[in-house]
Amino acid sequence: MLWWGGAPDNLRGSILMIASFFLFGAMMAGIKAIGTDLPLVQVLFIRQIIVTILLLPLFIRGFPAALRTRYPGLQLVRGVFSLGAMLCGFTALLHIPLADVTALGFAKVLFVTIGAVIVLHEKVGTRRWIATAIGFVGVLIMLRPSGDGIGYYYLLTLIGALFGAGITITVRVLAKSERTETILFYQAVCLILALAVPTLLWWVQPDMRQWALIALVGITGTGGQYLITRAHQTGQASALAPLEFVRLLIATAIGFFIFAELPDSTTFAGAALVVGATVYTMHRNSARGKPNPAIPPSQ
Repeated sequence: MLWWGGAPDNLRGSILMIASFFLFGAMMAGIKAIGTDLPLVQVLFIRQIIVTILLLPLFIRGFPAALRTRYPGLQLVRGVFSLGAMLCGFTALLHIPLADVTALGFAKVLFVTIGAVIVLHEKVGTRRWIATAIGFVGVLIMLRPSGDGIGYYYLLTLIGALFGAGITITVRVLAKSERTETILFYQAVCLILALAVPTLLWWVQPDMRQWALIALVGITGTGGQYLITRAHQTGQASALAPLEFVRLLIATAIGFFIFAELPDSTTFAGAALVVGATVYTMHRNSARGKPNPAIPPSQ
């Protein structure tokens, strides 16, 4: 398309990013639609097999260099973080509104800010610390602490965001010397090995509808990751950061039209603080020339 080639980079990056949000929304909707009919580990195992097959050309093209790593232990740690993030996040997704999971997921960027200081010894200015504090106020609002305690699945979503931050921190370390296909290859190996045994033990034969939903989850998840990577290769992070609000709007729309879910005003109030703090942090990172903490190569 001629207009695409002549369009500004930030416009093309924005279109790619919004398209990725729709694919990620479809992936999450697919998992939620499967519900508890199948063991989650089985769904994630088949999803990872599909993802690995789709990434196979990348691995073959990079063979045998893709198998060489200087940090096998850190690759394993990243695999554990990926497993934890998926199990926590997707388990919560089965029990609470999609928009709530999406909004609390933005806490990952806040955790990355803290992790970057502790692990990577990065310097964080006063304004970013204030943004992080405001973001956690928003998280607290969405968690709805009361005399009965914090909702289990909301807390599980937050733990998943913490694992997601661990993914980003390890990727920052690995990306200094490791190839992208190497990081993705070892993640695939770790996830397949970790999920294989429980999948075999708890296997439930999917019907045609469930097979279709699992295929949807695998294809849209891989496509979404590809598009969001291309978006950040095409447009400036500072221009793309405000679009994170669109991710929440899409999740809210999918939740409403497919699952009849409508977040309450408390969720929207907390989400506004979290997303605002996230966008500000991402913008400050891009202004300082630092990697975007919200987009690891793959999850």
